[in-house]
Amino acid sequence: MKDEEFFNRIEKIRGRLYAIAYSYFYSESMAVDMVDEAVYKGYLKKNTLKEEAFFETWLTRILMNLCCSHYKKMKRHSSFEEYMVDHEPSSDFSTERMELIDAISHLPEEYKEVITLKYFGDHTTQEIADLLGIPMGTVGTRVRRALAILKAELEGD
Repeated sequence: MKDEEFFNRIEKIRGRLYAIAYSYFYSESMAVDMVDEAVYKGYLKKNTLKEEAFFETWLTRILMNLCCSHYKKMKRHSSFEEYMVDHEPSSDFSTERMELIDAISHLPEEYKEVITLKYFGDHTTQEIADLLGIPMGTVGTRVRRALAILKAELEGD
């Protein structure tokens, strides 16, 4: 893949990548940093991509791996509340939205991944299954279970 083609394809999916990264950190600067780092890593490894039709899936997986590892490092060093103080979300966040963000952050990783991809990355069930390497039925089950957990947690408040 030539450089120009790589960057043209990046521009087409940058918004989706940003939404996914933002759903992990709720910080504009952190999301931009994660997307930039994923693009950089993708650029360095672009010749390892075997099937160009899976470019978006491949780059999304790079981004999610970066976000997961960075998120885990940050979680070890501080609580969610301390993290949110250090990374103030934009002022248009309502209390309800902050409660939802907190609830999503407490989901098990496999549920958080599918919720992030489905509702923040606007991926279809098939795309999520391809990204995560799991059957479509498993994606549906994880989405339903995650939504049930979120509903229970938010109604309990």
